Amino acid sequence: MDLFAVIADPTRRIMIEMMRNDELPAGSFVAAFPGVTQPAISQHLKVLRDAGIATVRSDRQRRLYSLKPNALGPLHEWLGAAEQKREAEPDPAPVVPKPQRAKPKPAPEPAPMLDLFG
Repeated sequence: MDLFAVIADPTRRIMIEMMRNDELPAGSFVAAFPGVTQPAISQHLKVLRDAGIATVRSDRQRRLYSLKPNALGPLHEWLGAAEQKREAEPDPAPVVPKPQRAKPKPAPEPAPMLDLFG
């Protein structure tokens, strides 16, 4: 699966953030997403492993997941190149909004007539 397709999923992006600084057991991901089933979490972890973003190792009966070093390097390179290109291009002219016609003010209400014969 393409790296951009992998990170397009918000659940996987959160999982990547969770692994950024620590190695985590699979149960941590299940606990972090109470509305997501354990099989769905396992599938997300498999996608991250297959994409080369996450690594897994066994520790007794647990499977510990971590972010693979430089796994997001291609993404950083692409973003860096896009930023350099943007900085090299001149800023486009600002968009000037069309002038708005002023709405005419409504005529004042006529004063009530005095009843002189009442």
